Amino acid sequence: MAGSNEVSRAKKATRVKPPEAMFLGDLANQQAKRYRLAQGFGALFAVALVLQAWAFANVFSDMVLSQEFSIFFLMLALFALLLRALANYGRERVCASASRHIRYGLRHKLISHLTQLGPARLRIEEDAALSTRVYEQVDALDDYYSRYKPQVFMVTLIPCVILLSVIPVSWVAFWVFMITAPLVIVFMIFVGHKAAQANRRQFNVLAMLSNQFMDLSQGLAELKRLDRTGEARERLSYSAQVYQKTTMGVLLLAFLSTATLELFASLAIAMIALYLGLGLLEILPWQVGVAPVTLTQAMFLLLLAPEFYLPLRQLGNDYHAKQKAEAAATDLMSILNTPLSVQKAQVVTTEYTPSSVQLSYLSFYQLAWHETGRQRLAPITADIQQGERVWLSGVSGVGKSSLLHLLLGFEEGYQGQLFVKGKPFDQLDLSIWRSKLAWLPQTPEWVNGSIRRNLLLGITPPSDSAIQAALRDSQCEAFIKALPKGLDTPLTELGSGLSGGQMQRLSIARAMLSKAEVWLLDEPCSGLDTETADAVLETLEKVSQGKTLLMVSHDTHPIHWADKHWVLEHGGLHEQVV
Repeated sequence: MAGSNEVSRAKKATRVKPPEAMFLGDLANQQAKRYRLAQGFGALFAVALVLQAWAFANVFSDMVLSQEFSIFFLMLALFALLLRALANYGRERVCASASRHIRYGLRHKLISHLTQLGPARLRIEEDAALSTRVYEQVDALDDYYSRYKPQVFMVTLIPCVILLSVIPVSWVAFWVFMITAPLVIVFMIFVGHKAAQANRRQFNVLAMLSNQFMDLSQGLAELKRLDRTGEARERLSYSAQVYQKTTMGVLLLAFLSTATLELFASLAIAMIALYLGLGLLEILPWQVGVAPVTLTQAMFLLLLAPEFYLPLRQLGNDYHAKQKAEAAATDLMSILNTPLSVQKAQVVTTEYTPSSVQLSYLSFYQLAWHETGRQRLAPITADIQQGERVWLSGVSGVGKSSLLHLLLGFEEGYQGQLFVKGKPFDQLDLSIWRSKLAWLPQTPEWVNGSIRRNLLLGITPPSDSAIQAALRDSQCEAFIKALPKGLDTPLTELGSGLSGGQMQRLSIARAMLSKAEVWLLDEPCSGLDTETADAVLETLEKVSQGKTLLMVSHDTHPIHWADKHWVLEHGGLHEQVV
């Protein structure tokens, strides 16, 4: 009895769908109504197909036997042909609409999830590879939802309808269809498995190529200064060649699959035609002198034979779309399965003004390494009072940036206690908390658009006088006036046309316009020369008065005006006299 239970559980386990298939199926269920409508068009298409074959068979047989044809059967055939075309058109349009809605919804979900992950998204991949997933790999699902999924229904419906139509006419043709059809399916699955592996390799190489291209774009000036552009070009060229080879490998499998399926289908149709021809000549070895079918029935079977294999051949052509979609789904699931930062036990929706921050034995373990106990932040106990400006220093890798990411709400897995004005951090409404924060990373992030658009991104548009005051206080006014279009000067994602110091000053102006009461700064002077760094720190000293500020900075850029100086080490946190 126990043995039978084990066998039963093993069988159930083997029937469980892989996660990629479940993911794709859940997305398809969102458009269940459209796919049901497409199935209705498919059923109409199948009926029209059989009706068309029957009508044309009568037209052709009448022309051969009586040298005339029936107007009724001709009109019926043309009507069935038109009905078939309209049903196919409607089915394709509905499936294309379903695919478009699925992809748009999935892309919106991915972007929203990455936005909520914040800096933690870099644990998945670099931004260039993530953009490839969000755009290229989401679009890779199009053929699956617009062609493969509806074709799975058609490959079941049309052969079954044709087999039911063939049974009353010829059992021999019926068994030829039944024996040859599985050969097409088996080879389709075999080639499809190879195509899945090739598609995964192609996606991985494309992600690597995207990362390399972004790194080259960002570091081109430095590479020119070091005279290393030749090596970078060779590395990028090599990655492009690898991507070319993987792409051609995918195409080779697709062409091989198509050619083999066409061969099997052509041989099966030839067998039907040979049987019908010998039968009409009454020279079949087992039925000499007797015609097993009439001319009308023979024409009917001959017209249906290509239609029987057409859905199977089409599914074989589209089967690589399934493997491509499953390969893409693996990467997309890795994004959506990345947990968000804070699991709220209770949401506090009342408005509050964040002021002091208390840390009590707060430590942090990187989620992916939690089981092995890799500690990213040693237990620390400290507090920041409202209006205090704290300088946090320490060697690289000690957990400075991790502490900032915790305060931003982009990390989970922390231990100890974290309070904002007496409220547990995991009970805060993160949207309210973040609206009170100003975040200045090492490298300011911009969007394609004007300087004005970047300054006002995500905040309530202030008055022109407030903008001018922020530009003046952040020392941006002079260089912006020198630009050809002033605030309307275009700015790229890399901030091209502006120096590092100018971009940091714009970040300070953006923080001032946000009216944030808590400022978190991560190495704002990173990459700046000493003179520019001192100027930026001087600006920060003036504009951050009255703000609650926590700034990470190495000792190379000391902050003498800070109220506290925390030194973070692997053993914990201690305070030094400023």
